Amino acid sequence: MLSFVAERYDAVLLDEHREFIEDYFALPVPAQCLYARIAGRKGYVFHLNKLSYVEIPYLPKQVEILERLNFTSCVQQEDYAAYLASLSKVDLISFMRRHLCASAYRRSWKKGALIETTLAHIPFTEGLIDADFIVQSRKDALQFCLFLYFGKIETSLQNFTLRDLGLVKTPDFKVNYGARFDTTEEAQVAYFYAKALHQFKDGTDADVVEAIDSIEKWPSPLCAVSSHSRDKLIQKLGGLSERLGDVETALSLYQRSDTALCNERVIRLRYSQGDKTWVEQRLLKLIENPVSDGEHNFARDFYARKYKKKRTSLVTDLLRASQTIKLDEAYRNQPEAAAKRYYESLGLTVYRTENAVWRMLFGLLFWEELYGEKAVGIYNSFERMPLILKSHEFYTVLKDKVEARLETLEQPQGAFVALLKTISRHHNKPNGIFRWNGGTVEKIKVLLMKAPPEAVIQILRAMAQTYTHMKDGFPDLMCVNNDVLSFIEIKAEGDVIRRNQLSRIQQLRAAGFKADIARINWVVDPNQVYVVVDVETTGGRAGLHRITEIGAVKLRAGEIIDEWQSLINPERSIPANITRLTGITQEMVSTAPLFHEVADSFAGFMGDAIFAAHNVNFDYGFVASEFRRLDRRFRHPKICTCASMRKLYPGYRSYSLKNLCRNFEIDLTSHHRALCDAKAAAELLKLVNVKRLES
Repeated sequence: MLSFVAERYDAVLLDEHREFIEDYFALPVPAQCLYARIAGRKGYVFHLNKLSYVEIPYLPKQVEILERLNFTSCVQQEDYAAYLASLSKVDLISFMRRHLCASAYRRSWKKGALIETTLAHIPFTEGLIDADFIVQSRKDALQFCLFLYFGKIETSLQNFTLRDLGLVKTPDFKVNYGARFDTTEEAQVAYFYAKALHQFKDGTDADVVEAIDSIEKWPSPLCAVSSHSRDKLIQKLGGLSERLGDVETALSLYQRSDTALCNERVIRLRYSQGDKTWVEQRLLKLIENPVSDGEHNFARDFYARKYKKKRTSLVTDLLRASQTIKLDEAYRNQPEAAAKRYYESLGLTVYRTENAVWRMLFGLLFWEELYGEKAVGIYNSFERMPLILKSHEFYTVLKDKVEARLETLEQPQGAFVALLKTISRHHNKPNGIFRWNGGTVEKIKVLLMKAPPEAVIQILRAMAQTYTHMKDGFPDLMCVNNDVLSFIEIKAEGDVIRRNQLSRIQQLRAAGFKADIARINWVVDPNQVYVVVDVETTGGRAGLHRITEIGAVKLRAGEIIDEWQSLINPERSIPANITRLTGITQEMVSTAPLFHEVADSFAGFMGDAIFAAHNVNFDYGFVASEFRRLDRRFRHPKICTCASMRKLYPGYRSYSLKNLCRNFEIDLTSHHRALCDAKAAAELLKLVNVKRLES
């Protein structure tokens, strides 16, 4: 890391940083290893017995070398609190016992309270702390080098550790990385704001107060990194001031930034203070020249409601114009999947898309500009999101190249072939834009072949111009009906439409797409298809035990319309107690099919039905586990006849299948055989659905 910094950032380093790097490389290798171990750990006070490693021989000698060159020191007054924090709770109490009356504290106190008590009652003195404790020195120089490398504050070498352990992949997109800062001034200003943001998150209240009080002395941003950090800091400090009720301070902070969020907060706060003339003029300026589509929507909506007496917001208007679809309430946990099935039942071809399709298309189309050897904005192998995208400079800096790429989309077939070539060259390389997924590639093909090219180009151009504003909020579903492609955002009860989703729908419409919202009204569908399942197994734990029999009946409109049953060879012995319970013997399953031989048949029988069972998680868990063994996904909405009977038919002492069948006079002649139990549970489901329909 230091070699990387010394080579690429020599022009921005101060003398103290150069000396730090030179001194480090002048150390003998074991001493270098020791300092690397210290720098890689949390905190900065350590006991020598925690620093014993095979690559560091003669540990006391290496400590002496580090102390001589000021890489470490003994614990001083300013390190006292950090020393106490470095102790385990047991060691801290032992320290307090040696120097403090036992009545002054309680062993049951939390560690933080013990540390406060120690600081208050045990003053720091020479010789108080064991000489085997050492303190990491020159932390500021190391932190600045890490900042140059990562572009943000890092307090340890953890990223390198995770990489070297193989827990984090760091593909080298490029052979040579450039420097993110060209001058010392740029780097120092960016470092100032990065540290301020870090202190806001991890510092004290005094750090926050000092940041606000010193705002007049803040340096002017000199690059995209410092501009972004400064705006982010202002937003955080302004938000904190608002939460504390200090509106005037919040306003003074927000007014120093021209970001969409700060502009909105200024407008809302000044309107609440009665400054309506200023707000009206400001809104009109934002409508004419907004920072983003989201800001434009806010300004237009706020202006219409406050100054044109429009009673409803854009969101309300959009929701009122949306269609409502009725879906069975058993799908509550899977609204998008349920809506997909609904539209497919109408004859549409439907794909789950959300943001994945647009992100992957964007990343593949501009891969060379983003991650190629001549790409701008990637400064080390850890970085996956190019800075040029974060700073919204991608389109302005590379406009000609971006437009040339967009022009290729006018020939969809050729464009898709080019995307496939990009995939073949770079498949599975980690990046900060999309996840590699073959299913998403197929959806991209549909989008390119079915959508008007100029519409796709317009959306991708907007993403190139302001990627961070455009990377999410796209509708859930992409539908094709008679070669006409459209998008639908699904909203269940209680699910609000977010501003970025509103912006995306408006942008898609402006580009020429059909884009709508569908609201779900949860009902009990009398014609909903259920498959009531019962499984017999070799034991009670899915994944550990196996299925010996499956019985299933299909129910629609209160009638059983089909049934499915099979013994299953569990490929393991059946315990004697299980045989006594179920009557299923080893001989009975020895010639039965293996699960993989009936998996397709059972999946076909399930179709898109709701999975029902008595104690449904047991049966569902075993079936899903068997499909996982085949690397196949089994996912259906579930309904439990046991839980539903408890809710809808209260007052019974037992809700076991046997006792419920006795209470409601349901036939259960072959209890613990799968098909018999499934048929009995189906009769319970009929009772459940009668109550559900009544309510």
